[in-house]
Amino acid sequence: MQSQRIAVAGGTGGIGQHVVEGLLEIKAKCSLHIIVLSRSVRSDIFFAGSSAPVLAVDYNDIANLAKVLNEHQIDTVLSTLSSPDPAVFAATQGNLLSAALRVPTVHRFSPSEYTHDSSALAEIIPYARSKIEILEPLKQIKAMRGSNFEFTLFHTGAFMNYLAVGNPKPDGAKALGHITPFPYVFDFKNLKANVPGDGERRMVFTATEDIGKFVAAATQLATWEEHSEMKGDWVTFNQIISMAESILGGNILFSQKRSMPSTIVTAGIGGSPPSFTNLYLFIYLAIINGNYEMMRPFNLNEAVGNAVKPITVKEFLERWWGL
Repeated sequence: MQSQRIAVAGGTGGIGQHVVEGLLEIKAKCSLHIIVLSRSVRSDIFFAGSSAPVLAVDYNDIANLAKVLNEHQIDTVLSTLSSPDPAVFAATQGNLLSAALRVPTVHRFSPSEYTHDSSALAEIIPYARSKIEILEPLKQIKAMRGSNFEFTLFHTGAFMNYLAVGNPKPDGAKALGHITPFPYVFDFKNLKANVPGDGERRMVFTATEDIGKFVAAATQLATWEEHSEMKGDWVTFNQIISMAESILGGNILFSQKRSMPSTIVTAGIGGSPPSFTNLYLFIYLAIINGNYEMMRPFNLNEAVGNAVKPITVKEFLERWWGL
């Protein structure tokens, strides 16, 4: 059953706002009712000639959360929640699911994934473990309710927009969309790259704007698979460096550092507790280990067809770093 009345939890955040904008883009055509849940009072979100109200909620108050969802007869809850504290994140998302289950009209729920498959990453990346805590409850609910309940995890790969950090163009800040800067592997402004391993591991990159469009298109699918794999591009780090050097022109060469497991541990991963500060080090280890290449077929690209035409890494680099 297609989604018609949708709540986006965390929809004022980085990736959340892109999801809201993706939905607003198809709102009129698909006759959608969209609400955004936020921890604080915010203005309505306007995009593509449509708008969605932002409702302030307390994620610790399950009864009130359920009341809000019930008042709007929500049938689909999309979680884009995040927190630097894994315990807070897991508890908040668990409360959201508990509230959704109290609402008779809710038949779809998507937890906050928006990365590679967290199940494949949890052994190496501690933060990923907080994302998979909700999977067993979801599977149990699905087993009990059968066709009356669906859930999916949106696997996006890395946000392609990180490749634009430090862009000097007059409108360069727009390249990041709504996400915050994160100098991930590449420093294009200073022609530097801190490459995980030998740079030959493939990684999925998807622009945040396209992620919003993919999620919006997925709400209109008749059925959901448990995993929704999307991609803008699937490339190695060495390929990105080669593309960048060509696009920047002349005899431009990147200064490259190759991070291997031993140097990563020495850099602080060993005795340091997992946090957002050293999260990238754990990600480097997972990339070198091949965990980011454990991808299923890109079923969402196929399922939505021409509804989304994602930008490739080469196209993105040409747009923001081309001369």
